[in-house]
Amino acid sequence: MGLHSASVLAGGPLPNGGQFVSGAGTISSNRTGINITQSTPRAIIDWRSFSIGNENSVSVNNGTGATLSRVTGTARSVIDGRLSATGSFYLINPQGVLIGASGVVTTGGRFVASTLDVGNDAFMSGGSLTLTGSCDGVVVNLGKISSSGGDVFLISRKLTANDGSIVAPNGTAEMATGAQVLLKDSSSGPQVFVQAGTRGDVVNKGTIRAVQIHLEAADGNVFALAGKQGELHATGTATRDGHVWLVAERGTAHQHDLVVATNADGSGGTVDTNANALHLDDARVKAAQWNRLAVSRADPASRAFRSEYGAAFDAAVD
Repeated sequence: MGLHSASVLAGGPLPNGGQFVSGAGTISSNRTGINITQSTPRAIIDWRSFSIGNENSVSVNNGTGATLSRVTGTARSVIDGRLSATGSFYLINPQGVLIGASGVVTTGGRFVASTLDVGNDAFMSGGSLTLTGSCDGVVVNLGKISSSGGDVFLISRKLTANDGSIVAPNGTAEMATGAQVLLKDSSSGPQVFVQAGTRGDVVNKGTIRAVQIHLEAADGNVFALAGKQGELHATGTATRDGHVWLVAERGTAHQHDLVVATNADGSGGTVDTNANALHLDDARVKAAQWNRLAVSRADPASRAFRSEYGAAFDAAVD
């Protein structure tokens, strides 16, 4: 068991009131950082607050295991400093999660930021997880998130947005909104499955690079926009093909940026767009196959629409 209470220091805030409620480990701190050492494969820590100032850091030594940090207080989590974990790290805060422009998150395994919660027993058992919640907190990344050996998942009920960078060279990067989200392991496709009912939106204006990329707002809208570095780039590995999914089954998929999907050797790659309507403006797609299950609407005023495909693919836009 461990209990930590930290005040706001010169470098900004640190997480406050950490207590192991499942599993075991220790929490230690100094003026600029917190070190968490986990002694069980999986563990859950409840916090009164979990924010990191721009000169501060939180380091989690959990081997190849998984740690769930749940915020029970009323403040959203703001990560302006550094958060690192050797294994997987789940940050659950119904009030919202913001990775600021100076924030850096690195994990060896999976990283999950979510406003939806999961039961303790389900998390400790491992396997598929059902996340649910009714709060309107949002999940936004303005900084840098990377997982060297796992996946990155950003999940909320109303708004999930990326205006920074997300990198998962050996896994998937997925952003979703929904009242209930199923998170499962899959080696061949999306790992996030969304239940409709919130009309939430998913917005990407930053850069996402992963083996596979999945943006889904079941009954809201998906925006793949041309921001400062707007780009979705899926590069496959020896065991997984490069694949991008843009899913807004009851809403509109707005595709205004560069989308690239290739396999490990530079060939192939697939982009799937599944939406009630598809709006294209300044869109660029580079893939061997683009499957569009939508009423395609290219802005007639735009002259910048460009598609790049394999020789056998029909690039016409209706």
